[in-house]
Amino acid sequence: MLSPLFLLSLVGLSTQLVIDKFASPDSNALGNWHGCDEGDGITCTFGSGKLTVKATDTDYSFYTQLNGGCQDVTGMNSQYLHVKISGSSDFSIALQQNNPSCDETLSPYPQTWDIVYAPDYTVNGDIYVPLSHFNINKQKAVGFAFKAFRSTTATTFSLVEIVTSLPSGRTVPAKKPTGPLIFQCTRPNSIAFGIDDGVPELAQRTMQIIKDAGIKVTFFTVGSALTDPEGNFTAIYKEALDRGHQVALHSMTHPKLEGLIPASKIDQEFQQSLSTVQQKLGSRVSTKYFRAPYGTDGALTRQKLETAVGGGSRVINWSIDIEDWLWGESSTPEKQVEAVKRDIARGGNLFVSHYLYPSTVEYFPEFIRLAKATGKQIMRVDQCLEDPNAPPL
Repeated sequence: MLSPLFLLSLVGLSTQLVIDKFASPDSNALGNWHGCDEGDGITCTFGSGKLTVKATDTDYSFYTQLNGGCQDVTGMNSQYLHVKISGSSDFSIALQQNNPSCDETLSPYPQTWDIVYAPDYTVNGDIYVPLSHFNINKQKAVGFAFKAFRSTTATTFSLVEIVTSLPSGRTVPAKKPTGPLIFQCTRPNSIAFGIDDGVPELAQRTMQIIKDAGIKVTFFTVGSALTDPEGNFTAIYKEALDRGHQVALHSMTHPKLEGLIPASKIDQEFQQSLSTVQQKLGSRVSTKYFRAPYGTDGALTRQKLETAVGGGSRVINWSIDIEDWLWGESSTPEKQVEAVKRDIARGGNLFVSHYLYPSTVEYFPEFIRLAKATGKQIMRVDQCLEDPNAPPL
């Protein structure tokens, strides 16, 4: 039996594809999974054909899938996502793309997504977003994610569908530019370490381990650390640049940017971060590369970053999580090594790490050994992404 999604995509027999009417807490109208992230940061309540979402943390999302693997929606690119809501529209909407194998057991899953800010497309509780505004590989679509809820006011969803045309008199805005969200290296046989903030007393040991291993890495620096004379981070990152490492942005004060109210505070974070790194470190900093604190993604963050750096931004997430945040100070710090082995086995090739805890730094030679054991070449993030402006290998 042909699915409604296949029929709409192939022959256009219907004027709409109903994705979710929230009749069941377990599955959507297509019979596919829908649900919210687990945790204290979000409450999702189903009832009477509606879903009410109340979030206190912009890291949490609601998802409704087109397909658990991959769904080809290229034939729908001229159509529109329509969402009916009441309450707050202050959130982001993403269309997610699966990995090349369409396999949720491989890393990264999903591989990426593009994102828009719902208020830009909302009129009287009706949201219409052109599918063309989601810049992903639409042959590999997974589904939609409703993310980064910024308001303390709840949002109630009653319908998610794809329609072939807008209502009479309705218009939509142009897509606001956003950079891509990146979870993995694209260069064949490459693997990269992206190292975020740390503590000064562990910085030199980390630098020495990297030097002894003969590798190049990427550091993402918090701007406020460069202004602290006691931390000596300016000298640390100047040394990193001198040794051929990449240094990129990690915000000014390390907040969850998408949750900042008012949104002008996001602009301030980028402006202050750019000004500080350029003043302290000069023009060698890769200002178009950015890793969001906590990996928190949202449309406002990406839009404002793209504007701040003058276009060409790249938001760098990860597909290998050392989980130092979870195990670094625990009674079982060796689980950081287990986390690396797990994510490498799943196909990950882009690290996230910090030098916040002695145990993490102690295990760093082992992380490097495991990366080398893959047979891949360790390099900077810009090199592993085949950036033409990156230094040659």
